[in-house]
Amino acid sequence: MSTSTPLHRIVARYNLHWHVIFTHFPISFFMVSAGFMILHLFTDTECFELAGFVSLIAGTVVMIPTTISGWITWKSKYKGASTSLFRYKIRIAFAMIALSIILVIVRGFLVNTEHTIWHFVFGIVFLLLFIGAMAEGYYGGRLNHRI
Repeated sequence: MSTSTPLHRIVARYNLHWHVIFTHFPISFFMVSAGFMILHLFTDTECFELAGFVSLIAGTVVMIPTTISGWITWKSKYKGASTSLFRYKIRIAFAMIALSIILVIVRGFLVNTEHTIWHFVFGIVFLLLFIGAMAEGYYGGRLNHRI
């Protein structure tokens, strides 16, 4: 008679890799957020701006378990190897968390200010998040698909 939970048996049976599961969610939420903000720029509909902000919050929240699962995978599967590839990935992940948190805070305080300021700030920081996501994907691909 086993005392393990059904979830534990599923994880053990299928050998789930949590980082691989979490990885695409922040990227998706950040892209959707940018899409809603672009729609807001062209239509001036407030619901698109709110949807963009909610998507940004979701991406920010999901970045935390994504980074934690990546850290755990790095420590267990790769034995904490101190290579430049891992250092880049870790730095980029923490920078993306910081930028997304700053963006959520800025949006929270500038909600009643002129929208051009918010869109300018959002555009610059989103571009940095987008570049960070591309860099994370590139380095993750280099790690998993050696050429």
